[in-house]
Amino acid sequence: MRLLIKYKIPFFLLLAVICGTLLVNSCKKDNSDTVAYFLTNGTWQLAAVQTQTFVGDTLKRTDTLNTNCGLNQLFKFNNNNSCTYSNYHCITQSSAGTWQLASNDLILQTTLAAQDTAKGVVVTKPASVFTNAQIINLGQYSFVLQTGDTSPYYTSKTRRVITRYAFVHCTTCSN
Repeated sequence: MRLLIKYKIPFFLLLAVICGTLLVNSCKKDNSDTVAYFLTNGTWQLAAVQTQTFVGDTLKRTDTLNTNCGLNQLFKFNNNNSCTYSNYHCITQSSAGTWQLASNDLILQTTLAAQDTAKGVVVTKPASVFTNAQIINLGQYSFVLQTGDTSPYYTSKTRRVITRYAFVHCTTCSN
C-alpha cells in the first residue's frame, strides 16, 4: 500500500503524458482532405460543359457544349502550383500556367491562356482560362468549376451567363 502511495504522483504524471501524446497524434493531419490534395491527386478529364443563361435569378436557357469533341480535354494540377490544360474548347493545343486557391479554398485562380471559339470560329488571340473560377464540387472522382457572371450581386433584370465545366478523375488518360 505504501508503495502505491509513494508512486502515485509519478504514475498520474506518466498517465497524463500518455493521454497527451495520444491526443496530439490523433489530431495530426495528412492533408488528404484538403482542396489542394484533391486537385493535385491525378489528372482531370473534361466530361461536360454547360452554359446557363439567367435573367435575374430566373433560368432562361441551358446549353450543353462540346458534345461532338473527339479530343480528350485534360486538366493537370502539380504540387509546385503549375498546371496544364490540353485541347481547350476542342482545339488541339496545350496550355501551361500556374494555379492557386483563394484564401477560402472556393475560388481557383489560374494564369492559363488558350485559344477559344466564338460561334464556331477559332479566335487566335489566347484568352484567360479559369482566372477566377468557383469550385462548385470537388471530390475523389469529380470536379466542377463555374465561370462567367457569378457575382452574387445582380438586379432582377440583369442578364447573366454562367459556364460550368465538369471533370472526372482519370487514371489512364491520353490525348
